[in-house]
Amino acid sequence: LADIAKPEKVIPAVVEFVDIAGLVAGASKGEGLGNQFLANIRETDAIAHVVRCFADDNVIHVASRIDPVNDIEVINTELALADLDSAEGDKDAIRQKDLLEKLVPHLDQGLPARALALSDDERATLRELNLLTAKPTMYIANVAEDGFENNPHLDAVQKFAAAEGAMVVPICNKLES
Repeated sequence: LADIAKPEKVIPAVVEFVDIAGLVAGASKGEGLGNQFLANIRETDAIAHVVRCFADDNVIHVASRIDPVNDIEVINTELALADLDSAEGDKDAIRQKDLLEKLVPHLDQGLPARALALSDDERATLRELNLLTAKPTMYIANVAEDGFENNPHLDAVQKFAAAEGAMVVPICNKLES
C-alpha cells in the first residue's frame, strides 16, 4: 500500500498477541485462574481461541478427552456467565434497557453476544458494555500433521464456528515447531 499511496511516513501494522492460559468450568465463579483470566480477556480487542483437534497420548488434556466443541462451549459459557453478571448489573441504564432485555436471555443460554442479531444502534450500545462474548473471535484448530482433512474434530469446530459466524484457522503446532 505504501508503494501505491506514497505516504510521507510508513507506520507498520502491529498486532500484539497475549497468550492466556486455558479456562476451566467455573472460572466465572473464581475457579482456576478465574477472574484474572476474565480481566485479561476484557483488555483485548479480539479473541483467537486455540482448540485441540488431535489425539496424542503424550499431550495431556485437562478433561482427559478430545472434544474441541465442548472445550469451546466451556469457554463460551464462562464468558457468557461473566457477561451476564455485567448485563444484570447494568439493567437500570434506560438507554441500554431494550438491549439488555434481548441480551440477558441470550447470555443465559450460554450463547455469545456476538451471535445475537442486533441493529447498528444496538451494536454501538453493545460495544459500550465491553462484553467478553461480543469480541470478534476466531478458532485456531490445532491439528495433527495429517489432520487437515478427514478430521472429525476439525469438522465439528468448523460447523460450530459457522453457526456463530466465526472463522476457523487450522494449524499444526507440531509441524510449526
